[in-house]
Amino acid sequence: MASLRKTSDTIVKPAAEDASISAARLDVEDGTMEELGYAAVYRRVLRSAANLSIVLSLTSPLSAIFVTATYQITYAGYWGLTWGWFIPSVLVIPEVLAISELASSMPVNGAFYWWSGALAPPRWSHSVSFITGYLNILSIFTATAAFAYAVSSSFSSAVVIAVPDMAWTNAQLMGLSIGIVVLWSALMTLKLEQVAIIYMTMGKRPTLMSAPDTFAKANSAPSPAVLIGIQTLLFILGLPITHAVQNLPFAPASKVFGQFTSYSDWGPSVAVPYSWFCALWVNSAWMVPVYMAEETHRASIEIPKSLILTYSATAIVGLVVSIICAFCITDIDAAGTDITGYPLFTLILSHWGDKITSAFLLFVAPVGFIGGSGTLLTYANQIAAFARDKGLPYSSHMLYVHPRLNIPTYSVGFLAIGTGLVLLLSLSEEASNIIYSLSVVASLITFVIPIFFRIFASDRWVPGRFSLGRWSIPVHITALITQSYLIVMECFPPEKAWTVHTFNYNSIVTIGAIILSCIMYVLYGRKHFKGLDMEALNGWRRHHGVIVE
Repeated sequence: MASLRKTSDTIVKPAAEDASISAARLDVEDGTMEELGYAAVYRRVLRSAANLSIVLSLTSPLSAIFVTATYQITYAGYWGLTWGWFIPSVLVIPEVLAISELASSMPVNGAFYWWSGALAPPRWSHSVSFITGYLNILSIFTATAAFAYAVSSSFSSAVVIAVPDMAWTNAQLMGLSIGIVVLWSALMTLKLEQVAIIYMTMGKRPTLMSAPDTFAKANSAPSPAVLIGIQTLLFILGLPITHAVQNLPFAPASKVFGQFTSYSDWGPSVAVPYSWFCALWVNSAWMVPVYMAEETHRASIEIPKSLILTYSATAIVGLVVSIICAFCITDIDAAGTDITGYPLFTLILSHWGDKITSAFLLFVAPVGFIGGSGTLLTYANQIAAFARDKGLPYSSHMLYVHPRLNIPTYSVGFLAIGTGLVLLLSLSEEASNIIYSLSVVASLITFVIPIFFRIFASDRWVPGRFSLGRWSIPVHITALITQSYLIVMECFPPEKAWTVHTFNYNSIVTIGAIILSCIMYVLYGRKHFKGLDMEALNGWRRHHGVIVE
């Protein structure tokens, strides 16, 4: 296989028109894409700082906690705001490390479906890869719709505080959500370099120079996500200062860290993991850099760094915010039974009043309006990657990457239209709850599949530059166990005495999506899906000394 690199370079031609860009890319990335049988079509313009900014803009941890902290408080009271954030953050660490190792080994935009196909036994590779990819495609439509709806709901809540007489209908929220998706799509008409600047808000413009060293200097780490940092700092300082100025008593540490109170009808065995959902959902976008591996400079190093940095940053910020809120809640019983469903909004309102609260929340809202465009940017790459292996109809269009924008424009449009169609379901609260639930468990399952096959991969595994060494298998096993447990708990209904309207449809919808993915494989994938290039994949393994002839 000594001729493998030469063969890849001569037969698989990069689609970029600029030969110097192609040469620089090969020099930086050692021809990884070409070795795996693909043409490198993206300009590598991102590094860990840009990836960190994209994730922070997506998660907007402060505003996300405002919306989802009801799980912490309703199911565990003070305990939920402290240990209910810390424990799940620790439980997810093995998954972060496992996916970081996978991303370093195989830095391709296909990510989870590609890793699953590469690590599964050869006779299963084709079907496993397609089913995982199709399940992921289904989940990202609902995930994008849910994100847009959450942004519009947060904005509408801020408007209602400023204008109490205004009442938002489902139709108005749906219209606002679709408008947000249109705004996100408009941002995708910018070059990827310019989109990155929007997320970072400060720093030098990242440009691809003729030499990797020059590129690294031009794209050195700036101050990322400044707006989010300012918002968070204002809250972290402003809430306790206001609390003290008003001579309100702080909750004692013994209660904040030791008092468990469930305001649901579930016992601790279900209420405790339910209190973790705020942390799990707020810090759920840390893995999006893996969808942009082919646009990232030195991806086998920078992607693992991005994953660990983004997860750590969001986990720490969320813990600080939750603890501060806990100390400033003087009546946990009132918070646990808050009829609005947003106890932290009530907390802020009681401290800052209508005008300041409204101004602050409207200051927070633009982050979701702009930062949420990262869902289109990252998820469209997954669609384009799947289309590259002919996993979708009209794949020749879906895989197209605009040479100037450096973005898969048709995939962005496909995702935006599909998201708009899903958002139509928000006219019915019951229907939207059922459909949007697909994005939760289905996503977790797609993460678990490659982790499972990694454990038994043997000589199908090629360590990357970030490697866990002898701890690799134990970490993947731990990640598999913890994620499987969380998947089960995600399927419990929020109330023990559930009704048709309050039932948790995660399990039913996810099973339906899996069945649909299998049916699509029989009807479409078995005939049209190209799958991974197994010859190139085996050659790559031999090149790295995993398979010895």
